[in-house]
Amino acid sequence: MTAAAAALAEGWGVQANLSPLGSGRINDSYLAQSAGDRWVLQRINRFVFRKPDLLMDNVARASAHLNAKQPGWTPTLIATRDGANHAQLDSSIWRLWSHADGRSLSKLDNDRQAEAAGRALGQTHRWLADLPGPRLEAAISGHLQLDRCLADFDACEGAQPRLVDFINARRDLATGFRERTGTIHGDGHLDNLLFGEDGTVTAVLDLDTVMWGHWAWDFGDLARSALGGQALPMRFAAVARGYLDAAQVQAEVDDLVMAPRYVTFMIGLRYLTDHLDGDRYFKVAAHGENRQRALDRFGFLQALEAAEPAFTDSATSLVEARSLQDGLDDDDDRDH
Repeated sequence: MTAAAAALAEGWGVQANLSPLGSGRINDSYLAQSAGDRWVLQRINRFVFRKPDLLMDNVARASAHLNAKQPGWTPTLIATRDGANHAQLDSSIWRLWSHADGRSLSKLDNDRQAEAAGRALGQTHRWLADLPGPRLEAAISGHLQLDRCLADFDACEGAQPRLVDFINARRDLATGFRERTGTIHGDGHLDNLLFGEDGTVTAVLDLDTVMWGHWAWDFGDLARSALGGQALPMRFAAVARGYLDAAQVQAEVDDLVMAPRYVTFMIGLRYLTDHLDGDRYFKVAAHGENRQRALDRFGFLQALEAAEPAFTDSATSLVEARSLQDGLDDDDDRDH
């Protein structure tokens, strides 16, 4: 019996057919099927998530709160036979989710999907705004904090001088988005959204890094992933329009423009650091894969930098339109 099958049988009393699921680079995931029922079984990466109890408390609180707002917005944790939200077998932590229907899109087909993605993230932020209880502590220390990523990179050796120069020239990106604005998803990229046949988002996945943070961390992650490696002003505008319509945040033009650059730089930096540190965080098929991932992100960052004027024009139009609408709404409120 495999470790996954043993965990499922011991923790939940379920015998099921298991098959690997997805291409996640952190946790091991399996599709479990039995007599027409489907679940998602996951083994938590203990190197990445060193406080599993904190992680599972965050996930349970956030998923229950979001599903109270709209049932099925996130998968539901299935309690073990002992009533816990996870099971431990030997040194591994396992959890079982309900299976969410929908399509995961690694690449968008059109701007309508991009706007739907932005709206889903904005709606998630708005629903998380009144999460009861204490603020969520990050399950990964320093997660999405660019200054921490730079410090981790500086602690490693072996980077090529040209990459060091590239990174040093962009260190000032770490001065942005330091103030926390609310509870965020923490991993808001495209792969964590499920789409229905009508092009709308039906579910949001992977709440492992839900935490108190800055809205631009999530928005930047979604925008850079929706762009698919290309600096497309119209695609960027669609994501931003959907997000602003739903989230109701006070966004400045510079915030919207810089957010995808901040996250793209940070992700590239994390890949490069992991490469230098022996590929201990992200899964790789061979050493060198994380370095190539870093180079791809740095190339995309340069494309975003070159497209700054067009992105600024798009963001300016959206912010001005939002300001005008807010003014009209205030006038309506006074009239009534």
